[in-house]
Amino acid sequence: LGQIRFYLEERRRLARLGLPTEQEALANELDVDGLQGWGRLYDRISSELRIPVMEHGEIVQKSPGQVTWDGPERTVRENNFRAADRAWRSIADTCADALNHIAGSRLTRYGRLPVHDHLDLPLALARMSRETLQTMWDTIAAQKTFLLPYLEAKARWLGVPRLAWFDLSAPIPAGDPRQRQDRVPYEQACRIIIDTFSLFSEELGTFAERALREGWVEAENRPGKRQGGFCAGFPMHRQSRIFMTYTDSLESLSVLAHELGHAYHGHVLRDLPVFLQQYPMNLAETASTFAEAVVGDVLLQQTTDPARRLQWLDKRLADAVSFLMNIHCRFLFEDEFYRRRRERELTAAELDDLMLAAQKTAYCNALCEDGWNPRFWASKLHFYITEIPFYNFPYTFGFLLSCGLCQIARRSPEGFAEAYRAFLCRTGRAMTEQVVKESFGYDLREPHFWNLALDRIRPWVDEFLQLSGGGPAPTYGSSDDSRKPPGTGAGAGAEADGTSPK
Repeated sequence: LGQIRFYLEERRRLARLGLPTEQEALANELDVDGLQGWGRLYDRISSELRIPVMEHGEIVQKSPGQVTWDGPERTVRENNFRAADRAWRSIADTCADALNHIAGSRLTRYGRLPVHDHLDLPLALARMSRETLQTMWDTIAAQKTFLLPYLEAKARWLGVPRLAWFDLSAPIPAGDPRQRQDRVPYEQACRIIIDTFSLFSEELGTFAERALREGWVEAENRPGKRQGGFCAGFPMHRQSRIFMTYTDSLESLSVLAHELGHAYHGHVLRDLPVFLQQYPMNLAETASTFAEAVVGDVLLQQTTDPARRLQWLDKRLADAVSFLMNIHCRFLFEDEFYRRRRERELTAAELDDLMLAAQKTAYCNALCEDGWNPRFWASKLHFYITEIPFYNFPYTFGFLLSCGLCQIARRSPEGFAEAYRAFLCRTGRAMTEQVVKESFGYDLREPHFWNLALDRIRPWVDEFLQLSGGGPAPTYGSSDDSRKPPGTGAGAGAEADGTSPK
């Protein structure tokens, strides 16, 4: 019982955020046709939505998942984006009903619980404090202007004054297209991952080799298969299974590394009591994005061709924009929406206005005037997930925490692989702040760690500007690299094995 004390105490804390037993049972039954019913309605109408797009001179009807704006032709990107926006606008009123009632169901429950506001439960599930979340967002808001020169340089590269929403994922053309090396077959991706994981730690490489050799990954690219990827753990069998669609691309290589990072997380916890193998989403996303970074850092280091490096840097910076700006706009929108929803339901037009304001704040007004996406609130599935409230911020947390860990590994490589393993083992038995403090000595309630994490991204901007002819990036509030965190938790000052990601 002493060993699983944290789990028992957490169950008590979460129980206090529940209703009395009979009321809780009634609320759960009502949720089937209430909260969850509205989520199922959104799933149905979004899956039935069809978007008319032009292909080979003919209009074809496609589902939202089939229509993208990440191709090389700007006219195609814009036409796809505009067509999708018109389609979402056609069902916006129904989407607004679903979103209003999902939030309303939660707020009705919260009104009968001992909570301060709509963030108490998401923070409890993430095992983190409001102070940590606020510090993270405040630091991002104060520092992320260093990404603006990248967005400006990419706009020049694409030949436009300012980027639009549909330009953010546009590829950077590199080299002779007849000699492109972007195709990465599955077998080659497996070898790359095993080799790069092994450079970080022998255990991580050996684990990946076993998972791939024994068929833990279902990666076949076949018709009718759901997009995306996920990793499911099976603690009793001490194994995991990964589902994804591999498309012989660098993006698929990153997804495979990402999901194997989740699987490794479960692997290092396999000998602990099952109650201590349960970790929050924000720490889960740290393990996966760190594994992705291990592979990405080595591949970038090995890429000497300037055009290829520019492509890699663009991918990394586009990811940073997603985590620091896109997800920030989702949080700003959702936070303000829940505040206003306490008073009344909001119309689709009002939700458009809220989203537009959140995007302009989160993206520092960097996009062109007619290039925003006001109906992002309708098209983004994450807002309608009924199982987990405020589903978005754990992704930014995991991304920045993994960036900070890479910085620690770069500064003090000796012993870092062992410290990282110990960190993963702690993720199921303590609050998030305590896990990081004990593992690496940093206090997540202070801005220093978040500045350290953001400093990992700055050199990518510098090099992107240099390779694209834009010159070095200006400095916007760079953190002091010489400062050290107070305390010397396990692993602090002795953190990696000399072959960690650079």
